[in-house]
Amino acid sequence: MLLYIVVAFAIFALFNYRMAVFILAPLALFLQMFPVVDKQVFSVLDCCCIALSALLPFKTNFVFKIKTYPFFIPSILVFGSYCLTNVLAEPHWPSTIFVFNTIYIFPFIVWCVVDEKKDAVQLLLCFMVYFAFCAVYALVELALNENVIIVKLLKSRIVNENVINYTEIRFGFKRLQSIFCTPMSMGLAMAAFAYVMYEYKKIRNETNLFYICLMAACFILPWLTGARSVFLPALIIMIPVFFKAFKNGQFMLLKIGALGAGVILMGNWVMTLVDSFINSDTAVSGSSLDMRLMQFAVIVPFFLNSPIWGNGYAYTWSFVKAVDADLLGAESIWLQILVDFGLVGAMAYISCIISMAKCLSKRYGKRGTAMPVAVICAYTLSTFLGLELNYFFILCIMLIKFQDDLEDDPENNLAQLEKENL
Repeated sequence: MLLYIVVAFAIFALFNYRMAVFILAPLALFLQMFPVVDKQVFSVLDCCCIALSALLPFKTNFVFKIKTYPFFIPSILVFGSYCLTNVLAEPHWPSTIFVFNTIYIFPFIVWCVVDEKKDAVQLLLCFMVYFAFCAVYALVELALNENVIIVKLLKSRIVNENVINYTEIRFGFKRLQSIFCTPMSMGLAMAAFAYVMYEYKKIRNETNLFYICLMAACFILPWLTGARSVFLPALIIMIPVFFKAFKNGQFMLLKIGALGAGVILMGNWVMTLVDSFINSDTAVSGSSLDMRLMQFAVIVPFFLNSPIWGNGYAYTWSFVKAVDADLLGAESIWLQILVDFGLVGAMAYISCIISMAKCLSKRYGKRGTAMPVAVICAYTLSTFLGLELNYFFILCIMLIKFQDDLEDDPENNLAQLEKENL
């Protein structure tokens, strides 16, 4: 059944390549949960991305697009680290090729098909439709105190082993997951997309009620995931929003009053949240500082075994986890990268984050670094299954296109926006 979906998608892409890319971009967050063949690592998303890559030379002028692609150099660095690991450590060529294509080539495909202003807006609308469903279903999940979709998917045994139904209560609420692998993935994905919507609203002065409600939902719902690894990046992403709101002197008394009322009404919840960071061992259930230090101690000897180029793709899960169960979920991206790809892989990964920060700060000023900083903080604190760098690359592409199109549009007050960026 799932293989038929891949075939149908490939046929659709053959006739309407651009729309196929736009549809797959948001759906990637969902399709990565479904292995094409049971117990195999290749997902429906991986196979769909391979189909798009195969059609790329026939559907776009990709050679010209390489020259302008902002993430070309970091992608090459990652590819080099993958090759180095496969040559000098345990080879996993098929897996690494599929993974590299999904995470690093697919965003380039998006860059190739987003040519005009309307393309970026159309891509944004596809994401809005997807996140509107996710937000509404998250509220349904909150009301029912049960994730019906995830439960049915698990019972049908068509999703991979990373998908878990989170039923625990944290900070007074059921941990919301919507249709994501984990609450952490949902929270970070929504918070990052809320930032994209916020910037687009500033550029185009979007006042549509649906738009405003969806943006507000994507800012608020991450706080109901019960994941402390989401709260910090969500707060970082919201800093430019708060700064802009209080920088504007209009309705200042009303803003201060609303903030004060919020502190009073949610004081106990906020204090519990703060206490969970200070006393991570006792405040709430879940990962503690001691647990993370233990995980770090587990990976040290494996890292020292091959510190430069690592031990091989997925070595953390295929070998380290089997040898020492104390690794648990390896709750930091650095634990996995250092063991699998070594220092070379870690430096390549950092270059990806730096490239995002550089591109966005060039167009949006200091506030443009909020999302890349939030991403690196989040991935340092925990793992976000099903949420890879390709998602953030695509969000950056939209933000880049929005600002570049603004500079080419004389009808917009560019001087005022440049002043805001300073």
